[in-house]
Amino acid sequence: MDKPARRRECFDRIKSLSNAEKAAASARMRELVLASPLFREAKTIFSFAALPSEPDLGPLVGDCPDKIWAYPKVGRDDRLTFYTVHPDHVLSRGSLGISEPEPLPERLQPPSAPDLILVPGVGFDLRSLTRLGRGKGHYDRYLALVLEEKRPVTFVGVGFSAQFVTLIRESHDITMHRLLTEDGWTG
Repeated sequence: MDKPARRRECFDRIKSLSNAEKAAASARMRELVLASPLFREAKTIFSFAALPSEPDLGPLVGDCPDKIWAYPKVGRDDRLTFYTVHPDHVLSRGSLGISEPEPLPERLQPPSAPDLILVPGVGFDLRSLTRLGRGKGHYDRYLALVLEEKRPVTFVGVGFSAQFVTLIRESHDITMHRLLTEDGWTG
């Protein structure tokens, strides 16, 4: 499998979606998250600030202030860390063009904290629940740390249905437990 070719294919599919289609799909995904028992039972949720090519789940932070929300920040060592966010927090553009929280020590969440992690991706395999990221391994390394904690946590790959492709899982790839698109839940 040629991962760079799969990424190009997925990005082409995403580019074929209009802004209105992406907004409608994002709204539908937020409805599905809110209706999910998995979400209702979770206390601490790690999510993400969406890039233009990703579903926007951001309004959930304001809709569900009773949850603890955290977003990732890419460090100088190319590793992810997650920091608590609230609707009134200002995000700033990080080194990879991703909106990131301010890395205040009191907002740092450890890998043992999440009950649910909503994971963006470039592509997803519907059969194997394998995720194709942007190629730097940020999430695979972080999710491996979470798994080392040996506590219940659910990884949900979040993307548009147009992002489904056939992928071959490699040894370093962390499999998602579930997938979420505008068409519903898988897994």
